[in-house]
Amino acid sequence: MGYFSVGKKVIITSVLLLGVVSWYSAVNGEDVSPRDQVFLLSPKKTFEYYCSPCHGMKGKGDGTFFTIDLKPKPRNFTDVEYMKKRTDDQLTKSITEGSKAVDKSNLCPPWGKTLTDKRIKELVVYIRGFSTQDTEKPVVAVKEAAGDDKKVSAFRSSMRWVFVVVITLALAGGAVNEWKKLRNESTKC
Repeated sequence: MGYFSVGKKVIITSVLLLGVVSWYSAVNGEDVSPRDQVFLLSPKKTFEYYCSPCHGMKGKGDGTFFTIDLKPKPRNFTDVEYMKKRTDDQLTKSITEGSKAVDKSNLCPPWGKTLTDKRIKELVVYIRGFSTQDTEKPVVAVKEAAGDDKKVSAFRSSMRWVFVVVITLALAGGAVNEWKKLRNESTKC
């Protein structure tokens, strides 16, 4: 028997288990950075982080980067008439490829490589919510879409707990082996 035979077995098993879980998560597109975990929790949080610096928290075009000399001014998403003229495809394209792709300002960057297609569609619903008189429908749609994120978040959370438990067991196993070794050494004296 080796010095840490039980501990080594637990560590090797935990590393293999975590490797398989990480591979499975990466294959299913569930690998999310810590920054994304915070700002991609909901379409509202995503809008607040990526869009509100220019468009404002309420979508009125009065964000922190809004200045008198900024030309063109950030779009006011509460303008009902303007928003009626814009299709969901136009909004999606302007988010994905930047507003320049729909012949608007070149100041709004493309977010297509940063955000998922699903999140962009949720943002379109959220942005539409600024201009609707009946705000209940967009809010319900956004909440329903956020429900899917909770399922994925529950999976990630459970994987984190599995990791914590496995590491704790590995450390506890190593500590028990050390205590046994120390006890055996002290009885020999």
